[in-house]
Amino acid sequence: MIGGRINLKHLRAFRAVANHAHFTRAADAIGVSQPALSALIAQLEEDLDVTLLNRTTRAVELTPVGREFLSACSRVLAEVEGAILEAQDYAGLRKGRLRIAALPSLTRTLLPETLRIFRERHESIVVSVVDLPGDPLLEQVASGQVDLGIGYAEPNALLDFTPLLTDRLVAVLPEGSEYDERSELSWQDLARHDVIAMDHGTTVRRVMDEGARGADVTLRIVLEPLQMPTAIAYARAGLGIAVLPSTAIAPGQEPGMRSLTITGPKVERSLSVLTRRHQALTPAAEAFRTLLSDYVSGRCQELCSRSV
Repeated sequence: MIGGRINLKHLRAFRAVANHAHFTRAADAIGVSQPALSALIAQLEEDLDVTLLNRTTRAVELTPVGREFLSACSRVLAEVEGAILEAQDYAGLRKGRLRIAALPSLTRTLLPETLRIFRERHESIVVSVVDLPGDPLLEQVASGQVDLGIGYAEPNALLDFTPLLTDRLVAVLPEGSEYDERSELSWQDLARHDVIAMDHGTTVRRVMDEGARGADVTLRIVLEPLQMPTAIAYARAGLGIAVLPSTAIAPGQEPGMRSLTITGPKVERSLSVLTRRHQALTPAAEAFRTLLSDYVSGRCQELCSRSV
């Protein structure tokens, strides 16, 4: 029966002696004293109840059992040391995978630049991004299908939140309208027009409906696209005023279009990095969360208050 003393130190000591055929040189190679090395070999042989080494005044030779044990010992140490190196590569961001789910508005504006920076810093990390509306995004984060999400959620017991930025609802419409000289549009004004609203299940639709109820207005919704570029295209074609988050359009991205803050009341939503509660982030996910927070801190005024 194998004793409880055998560990990796014993295996490394035996491999060193077998490779160097000399106790002093082996001790120097693994950074221990010669008496300590001898003690490790003695414990190993005692616990295995076999003789692994023949010791003479001139040399150290492996016994037949020692040769067999060296082969198995080398395989074990190679696997352990390989696993250690792989873990160190993950910790050092030299290897790994990062899975992100984000609201469509952020995949168009915030993520492209932050992903570029992350890839330049950590080119060995494989990154995948899926853009999802609010409810499916939360499901993927809560189930662990992605490492982190970037979006909006009410406080709950399944997710942890790292606040990122606050955006607001805006009305997107072509230049040349009656509102060209204004920077704001009231809910009452909006109610006089056809409205292009995002589909149900999106956080934008949820907060828009809450805003309309708060303003005690009924909106005349004529189109309900799932994708924001579709909503903007409908608005550009004059089919109605699109209600979107202020983060949906990067500066200069939609020439000929304007966005006006919807007021009375102004409706804002807090966007966060969402992670599964009680689940440690991978080193890659932790690094990206830090990068994202730093990036947004430097550009928050532009991200939170821009116009088309």
